[in-house]
Amino acid sequence: MKIFRITSVSLGAVVKHKVRTLLIVLAIVVGIATLTVIVALTQGANKTILQRINNFGPDAIMIHSGGGQMRGPSTVSEANLTKKDIADIENIDGVRLVSPFQVSLDMPVKYGNKFTTSWVFGVEQNWQETWRRGALKGDFISDSDNEQLSKVCVIGQTAARDLFGDVNPIGEDIMIENVSFKIVGILKKAGQSPIGTDFDNLILIPFTTASRRLMNQSLYISMARTVVYRSSQIKNVTKKIREILRENHHLSVTEEDDFKITSPEEITKMIKSTSETLALFLWLVGIISPLVGGIVLMNIMLMAVSERKREIGLRRAVGAKKKHIIFQFLAESLMLTFTGGLFGVVIGFAVSFIFSFFGKPISISWQPFAVAFIFSSLIGLIFGIYPARKAASLDPASALSQK
Repeated sequence: MKIFRITSVSLGAVVKHKVRTLLIVLAIVVGIATLTVIVALTQGANKTILQRINNFGPDAIMIHSGGGQMRGPSTVSEANLTKKDIADIENIDGVRLVSPFQVSLDMPVKYGNKFTTSWVFGVEQNWQETWRRGALKGDFISDSDNEQLSKVCVIGQTAARDLFGDVNPIGEDIMIENVSFKIVGILKKAGQSPIGTDFDNLILIPFTTASRRLMNQSLYISMARTVVYRSSQIKNVTKKIREILRENHHLSVTEEDDFKITSPEEITKMIKSTSETLALFLWLVGIISPLVGGIVLMNIMLMAVSERKREIGLRRAVGAKKKHIIFQFLAESLMLTFTGGLFGVVIGFAVSFIFSFFGKPISISWQPFAVAFIFSSLIGLIFGIYPARKAASLDPASALSQK
């Protein structure tokens, strides 16, 4: 029996038994659709991780006040970095820029009858260079703003949207706590910070204004961002910063750091550690779903063998060999799984697009097609081989005698 003939017979059997075909295809569709969504979500999460690492900066080091296992920014209430710390860090070989800034989280911000909360950073002019992020429109915080303790601000796009909608906010006055600030610029969009928060819900004000007028912390500094000339210098510079800060803070050998240093390597480990557990769970769900479809396929194909004994016996009686029967049933399995796989990918992509509308990180590429093709083939072969072998092992005489 030639391949074309086997394919023709298998196709006829698939078309003939419509209910059986529908049940198998539905089982495969659910499994492959689930797997497609998992692949899209996992790839989207990986892109998000890379974007967050890129937002942090491959050549940057963050210095936080306070020790322990903090994950977010240090605030003025924890501030213990000094001007001497910043000056000493600036003198380390390999350091290009150091930008100190004050931080207060979730400060109340008001415009007219609209209210929101936002992170407020007191920054110097070089903040935009260390973060590679300046004003999209208008002006940035200048040196003269810091010298004069000006009450001006640069507003992030999320905060601007919450307070002003689509109206241009430049030139308007907003209240931060109970202090009025004039908006002079809108920050460039940044997306999520390395710890997953909205880095566009941010308001920048002059460092001196934050320290003396808004946050009442003129002695110490919350955080500093250091940029090195080459990313290969990160490790050595980090080590030197730790040594300087421990010496400046008069910490003994047995005392823990009262500061925290975050490098790109630590950011990568932190983000990946939180995403890998979820990715593992998603992949387990994604793999189990097609296996369930395969079990449904095998059970229905076994039922088909029992119902088609006379047909199998007749084919054997007219000269079909065991391998022809095996090929026929495997061909039916593969047709069903490929059909289910194709529809599963389409449905999976549709579900993925729906997820993307709700802000989930989704990445659509050729890989889900490849995964669907591979899994469809494996399901068709692995779960179709047993029914096929059982069909081929039937005795022609006893099969023909079945009613």
